Amino acid sequence: MSAGKITFARRPDHGFAERLRARVETILAEPGRLRRGRRLLLLKGAVYGGLAGLAYAGLLASGGAMLPAAAAAVAFGLSILLLAINIGHDGAHGTLTRRRWPNHLIQFLTFAPLGVDAYLWRWRHNASHHVFPNVNGSDIDIDANPFLRLSPNQPWKRRFRFQHLHVPLVYAAVALHSIWIQDYSYLVKRELANARNIRHPWPRFMEFALGKLIHVTVWFVVPMAVLPIGFGGALALYLLGLGVMSIVFVFLLVGTHFSTSAEFPVPDGDGRLPHDFAGHAVATSVDWAPDSRFAGFIAGGANTHAAHHLFPRVAHVHYRAINGEIERLARDCGVDYHRTTFAGMVADHFRFLRRMGVRP
Repeated sequence: MSAGKITFARRPDHGFAERLRARVETILAEPGRLRRGRRLLLLKGAVYGGLAGLAYAGLLASGGAMLPAAAAAVAFGLSILLLAINIGHDGAHGTLTRRRWPNHLIQFLTFAPLGVDAYLWRWRHNASHHVFPNVNGSDIDIDANPFLRLSPNQPWKRRFRFQHLHVPLVYAAVALHSIWIQDYSYLVKRELANARNIRHPWPRFMEFALGKLIHVTVWFVVPMAVLPIGFGGALALYLLGLGVMSIVFVFLLVGTHFSTSAEFPVPDGDGRLPHDFAGHAVATSVDWAPDSRFAGFIAGGANTHAAHHLFPRVAHVHYRAINGEIERLARDCGVDYHRTTFAGMVADHFRFLRRMGVRP
């Protein structure tokens, strides 16, 4: 089935989407809410940017002693990750400022130390994943891969039988794969998921090269110039920092869609999905600790995932307030809303992986 022929079902009579949008408009219109949200975003940017700066300074001041250097590399990796998912992610959705270019510039600056190309990530995230989440052939995040089966609608192979056991090794390599394989693949491919005849503007190739250059400079050129560690030492710190960062990133997000609770809808013969857009967003998402201020400060809205898919153009700092309305209206309208704890989300993800590894 061509992704272009897929459509959502008509909105049901209970009016979940309309009632929710009206409530969200009321919430965002509360006196001082938007101003407080901007202040919180500035605070998060200052906290995570400051931590990244301190960790990097600690790395360069380690004198080449591997234990403090390793601790600093891990701290730096985690800090730039949290900066990217709390600030860069909002920039990718255009919620930091009203103008497009500052959002894109901020996203580029926060993504470049990670090594992930900001433009390609923004393009696939907004144009594919957010359009039809959890729909095979239309969500680039669940495209079939040789290591894991992440949808009941993907073909089963014998090598998936023990995926719930070896998955930590796969997740530790996600960042490296994204930086050095996936980005290059996305840059040259002409068809990906629901995207066809892909052509990227030539300035994006220059942006791509600049981002990779910044990444290599931060992780290799500067440390090797300042510290007596050589390429082997720099590579060890790089692999450690990115490996820990990768695992943390994956476990903050992976159970929000790949869960035994989330649905994986299949279009009917006419290409129509079983839910309208709002129902689909809620059915395919799982929230974890959505009422927790701490989780919201760390996860950049990943813990309030239904709200993010319903309102991607709203800054994530407002999702905790919006989530209460989603849960209440979902209960009133009979919409299947999913929530759990962080530990529950991670545990259920492993149950999901084990279930996907069983021959259908």
